[in-house]
Amino acid sequence: MRTINRLLVANRGEIARRVFRTCRDLGVETVAVFSDVDADAPHVAEADQAVRLGGPRSYLDADAIVGAARAAGADAVHPGYGFLSENADFARAVLDAGLIWVGPPPEAVAAMGAKVEAKALMAAAGVPVLPTYDLDGLDSLDSLDSLDSLDDEDARPRFPLLVKASAGGGGRGMRIVRDAAELPEAVESARREALAAFGDGTVFAEPLLEHARHIEVQILADAHGTVWALGERECSVQRRHQKIVEESPSPAVTPELRRELCDAAVRAAQTIGYVGAGTVEFLVKDDVVAFLEMNTRLQVEHPVTEYVYGVDLVRLQVEIAEGAPLPGLPPSPVGHAIEARLCAEDPANGWRPQAGVLHRFEVPGVDAEFRAAGTLRLDSGVADGTTVSPHYDPMLAKVIAYAPTRAGAARRLATALARARLHGPVTNRDLLVNVLRHPEFLAGETDTGFLDRHAAAVSAPRAGADAVRISALAAALAGAAANRAAARVLGELPGGWRNVVSQPQRTAFAVPGESGERVEIAYLITRDGLSAEGFDGVELVSATPGEVVLSVSGVRRAFAVHTCPGMTYVDSVLGAVRLAPLERLPEPARLVEPGSLLAPMPGTVLRVAVEPGDRVAAGQPVVVLEAMKMEHQIVSPGPGVVTALDAVAGRQVEAGAVLAVIEEQADDNADDNAGTQ
Repeated sequence: MRTINRLLVANRGEIARRVFRTCRDLGVETVAVFSDVDADAPHVAEADQAVRLGGPRSYLDADAIVGAARAAGADAVHPGYGFLSENADFARAVLDAGLIWVGPPPEAVAAMGAKVEAKALMAAAGVPVLPTYDLDGLDSLDSLDSLDSLDDEDARPRFPLLVKASAGGGGRGMRIVRDAAELPEAVESARREALAAFGDGTVFAEPLLEHARHIEVQILADAHGTVWALGERECSVQRRHQKIVEESPSPAVTPELRRELCDAAVRAAQTIGYVGAGTVEFLVKDDVVAFLEMNTRLQVEHPVTEYVYGVDLVRLQVEIAEGAPLPGLPPSPVGHAIEARLCAEDPANGWRPQAGVLHRFEVPGVDAEFRAAGTLRLDSGVADGTTVSPHYDPMLAKVIAYAPTRAGAARRLATALARARLHGPVTNRDLLVNVLRHPEFLAGETDTGFLDRHAAAVSAPRAGADAVRISALAAALAGAAANRAAARVLGELPGGWRNVVSQPQRTAFAVPGESGERVEIAYLITRDGLSAEGFDGVELVSATPGEVVLSVSGVRRAFAVHTCPGMTYVDSVLGAVRLAPLERLPEPARLVEPGSLLAPMPGTVLRVAVEPGDRVAAGQPVVVLEAMKMEHQIVSPGPGVVTALDAVAGRQVEAGAVLAVIEEQADDNADDNAGTQ
């Protein structure tokens, strides 16, 4: 037995804070590491000590992290997930430094780290796998021809394919390819993204098993030969191959299938001499069960297993690393848990990541100090005032609900998310609520194509046009109430009152989004009450700068109003609304040349796909940006000619920067077709 007294978490954000929480319970001192970008991040403030690493990518610097552990006097390192968590060389470096590695042996990490070799190893152990296509050296259709001519028919790729990064996970370096012409570009793009995320650009392909369920098994193994399989998690609701809703148990897994999956997971762990917490992932469709990969680390979605099995997986990780055996038989599952990943991204705009200041982050009803007996849990990497950086994954937090039944957990989670105050970058909150309340989800009929099938329904904002208008009225009244001079003279009347009939007060807002909608509110407040144009039957009950209560046809509703520089946020039972106040005499807008392609977020130009003078078609890639560890294509909105090009590969750009200018031209094909009518 060894004792861990001071533990360094080689990670950031939510997972660092999660590990610190258990360390506090165990009486273990904590050490944070941070990049220059994260100097003021919550995980840094929570640790007993903190060590600066360097630039934004310094979480991938193994030498710097080991040096930080030595400098802080740590005796153990926990890798979290992402970054170097599945890097065998990092695990060896930690052990070589005489530190305790809170993770599996480097040999086990290496065995599962390269997915091609891992699949071969699992197949030899009797675990079912999908065919694997080696794409090493593939960079053109000519090289694809060489694959097509292989004598071994099983080695020839069949479309559709899924190109995958051999290292890492989390959807990074994955591309769907439906025909041969798409393959070279998909391979190149996947390689770049994998290299940026994991430091390894190796990719391979396997058949795309569409509309399958993504099922994974949580395993836990000690150094004394005991391996637990703590049931399964359903992770089928995904976007960009990344999970956003996870649950345990799966509504589709029968006792027989559960035994099959758990037996395969235990066999996989035993085959590689696994020790610690890990996850074995499968695709399940009809009678097909296929091994996907093994994640040799803690998973993002581990809280749902903790709820259902009544365990603290981080605590067990630490105890196993200290040499303790697992305590007897695994616990039995009770109840149901569902997790939603709250991300700074815009689902209605291609899941584009968002950055900026998070002015308010509040989820009511959560258990601040997680205990397995709680019913609503928040694992968060942010707080009020946190700046969401474009350099890292856009996940802000995870909200997890537990209940005796699946329906109860879904209801509790949807309600908590709907009531959350999220003021700052756009998030996927409304989409998560819509998913959790969707009839198909509630019926347990989910697979990896769920979001594609229901994109329009689940992406719609919860606050419709009527909710936006009455929220704008509440915002205008809250603004008037901010001037309390008149209110102090005349009791409870808010600012903006009129003793006699006069011209109405006018306030205008823009509704952020591509529609550019404008809402104008005209109202009068007299001793007789509120009179607002277009709001028949609406009565003002009370108004303060932070809350307005309105009665609509006899139904009272409270509207919480939070005004920040350039944006007003209104939260109510009708939904969350963002409003940009418009000045009465606005300054002249910055002129942007027609046809300009603007950077949608801060990022780095990875590739410029055109030259000045090139003719481009609608949807053709012009520039590729890297932001939040993912690639984002900036495409031409229509046919035209590139008349200016300001993007340079490797250059950092700010949101709103002009990348290129496309002079619109008629589509020649359209003209040709018109002539043949």
